[in-house]
Amino acid sequence: MSDNDEVSIIAHLLKVEKEASKIIACANIKADKEISDAKIAADAEFKKNYAERADILEKNFEEKKSEISDEHDKILHSYKASVAGMPQNKEAFASVIEKELFGQD
Repeated sequence: MSDNDEVSIIAHLLKVEKEASKIIACANIKADKEISDAKIAADAEFKKNYAERADILEKNFEEKKSEISDEHDKILHSYKASVAGMPQNKEAFASVIEKELFGQD
């Protein structure tokens, strides 16, 4: 083989290598863009799902809170009604208090 043929082959190989380098660079740019786009889409989907689930949990919380508050009010009203119906003996109560607190009969 002549020196000219070898130079031609090496020049051709360098040209092929340069083209391969360009193809790889373009592929890297395209892959980076696809990864970036996928990350943006995944973040948007996550935020959407998070907001939906947070809304459901907040609604469930408010419903349960209301149920508990209603039940509490009902129990408290029932207790107050039962206490209001009890006879009161203020003299006996005052006597017990004086005896316990002041030791007087």
